[in-house]
Parts: sequence; structure tokens; C-alpha cells
Amino acid sequence: MATGAGGIGGAAGAGLQMPFELLDGAGAASGKTGGADPAEAAASGGSFAGVLKSKLSELSTQQADAASASQDMATGRVDDVAQTMLRIEQANVSLQMATQVRNKVIEAYQEVLRMQM
Repeated sequence: MATGAGGIGGAAGAGLQMPFELLDGAGAASGKTGGADPAEAAASGGSFAGVLKSKLSELSTQQADAASASQDMATGRVDDVAQTMLRIEQANVSLQMATQVRNKVIEAYQEVLRMQM
């Protein structure tokens, strides 16, 4: 996995919560120490499909925000290069995480299909 300008090396000790923290865009800026817990969401009545739909919606919003920030930077409406790059990298890491989750789900599905009963 490639790291960008912001890097994710500092979050290596965040444990298993880190991927969901990246997907929901909470990060350190909100002061949260952990992201959304899928087990907690399932216990509170949320289904896997509901959690997945929510995370994909947040990913879409994050991608649109990054595109908007990039366009604002290109047109000169924003001068803060660091904040723009941070938004773009957050969206990039979130997209990479979603892609890896999709790949793992497909691998698991194919493995189930190969099982003999």
C-alpha cells in the first residue's frame, strides 16, 4: 500500500479500528480514538448490508469533498495546500481500503464456491 504526503505510519498502533476510522473520515481531527465498530453496529441492530451501505455513502461523500477541494485549489479560491492534500490523501486511502475489502469479499465468496459438500 502506498503512503502519500500525510502518511499513515503514525496510525500503525491503532489496531483493528484504524481501517474503519479511515473509511468514516473521523481520524484524529475529531478527537476519536477509534472508528466505527462493526460488532457494535451489528449489536445495535445494524446489519452488514446497512454498515456497508453507510460506509460506501461516506466514501462517496469523501471523494466528492476531495474533488471539490482540488477544484478550489486549482481556481485559487483556497490557498492552504496542506489541507487540500490531506483531503485528497484521505479520500485516496479510503478508496484503497474499500478496494481491498471488496477484493477480500470476492476471494471469500470464491473460496465458498470451491468448497465441496
